[in-house]
Amino acid sequence: MNIKVATLEDIPQIEILYEELFLEMSKLQPKYIAPTKQDVKFLTNTISEEKSDIFVAEIDHSIAGFLLIQELTTPPYSCIVQHSYAYIMDVIVGGQYQSKGIGSILLREAKKWADERKLDYLELSVLAENNGAFVLYEKHGNKETSCTMRLEL
Repeated sequence: MNIKVATLEDIPQIEILYEELFLEMSKLQPKYIAPTKQDVKFLTNTISEEKSDIFVAEIDHSIAGFLLIQELTTPPYSCIVQHSYAYIMDVIVGGQYQSKGIGSILLREAKKWADERKLDYLELSVLAENNGAFVLYEKHGNKETSCTMRLEL
């Protein structure tokens, strides 16, 4: 397996995995998430911009999984201590490659990316119903720091 930063040539394979991710998310929260395709312009910008990257895990020239990471700063509110941090927007490992340690390898790469940029912490969001992701993230030391609540009307 090879871990690398995605290039524009990787977008078609990343798109396929995004479809798989969005389908799985739509099964967990069908009222709020629809199965769809990722915007190619978004992927192009993410790959091209200095403050974001997509790490891909390649096996036999195929992308088995990826992690999208961005460098962000906390909002300028007087009650919030200012930080620069890494936000993991998306992580997906293709179905046939799951439970082989690829997610863990991608998370370690994200931590290294944040360390190299001297960022204060890593942050991510996860659907409450995504038990497998919770287990993976907690295994890597992530702790729940907030909770989004919704009241159906």
